[in-house]
Amino acid sequence: MGGRRVVFWDFDGTLAVREGMWSAAVVDALRSVDAGITIDAELIRPHLRSGFPWHQPEVVTSPPLTADAWAARLAPVFDQALRAQGVPADVASAASARVLDEYYRVGPWQVIDGALDALRQTADAGYDNVILSNHGPALPELVDALGLSALVSLTITSAAVGIEKPNPLLFAHALRVADAGDDTWMVGDNPIADVAGAERAGIRALLADGVYPDSRGLTVLQAAHRITAPGD
Repeated sequence: MGGRRVVFWDFDGTLAVREGMWSAAVVDALRSVDAGITIDAELIRPHLRSGFPWHQPEVVTSPPLTADAWAARLAPVFDQALRAQGVPADVASAASARVLDEYYRVGPWQVIDGALDALRQTADAGYDNVILSNHGPALPELVDALGLSALVSLTITSAAVGIEKPNPLLFAHALRVADAGDDTWMVGDNPIADVAGAERAGIRALLADGVYPDSRGLTVLQAAHRITAPGD
């Protein structure tokens, strides 16, 4: 184990949020292909509860998929979701090929209130901020486009590793590449993938789901305060 002080941050729902998430991106992709077809994103959502790599975190993909192969793996998931709503096959196929571009388009994303201040606070306290997220290959570019890169030392996306949280192998990889020492934390909005997964790997963890109406944890800024508080 290294000697650096590190805070691992989840991304979606912790540092930034895209309204409607993947289901909205599917609808946006459909609209870009055929604006005359209207579908409620909520009808797409149930079809996206399986098929993503993080739905099977016990599976390790070695070597990791290329960006094109990662996209090709997900295209049938989107295609099936659209066809289930009666979208013609040719339109569904064309839209499915555009979903990732829509999802990672910076416009619909917003940095969560307090996230920049939280990153500044931990950085000023001597921690390296590292994003550790179940995500696609394009996450580092999105982080940069949202203006977070200046406060983040490294972005680790699960797609580039071939392992998903809460698999302990991903946390072991993150600890290694971040050269993390004993003073290391994980902050995220998912009690299983982020908190339980990190704790299983011996990392202190904080639930920061304050962006949600039914929050049971902290805001991201409260998490930063907890990490940098004297005695912690």
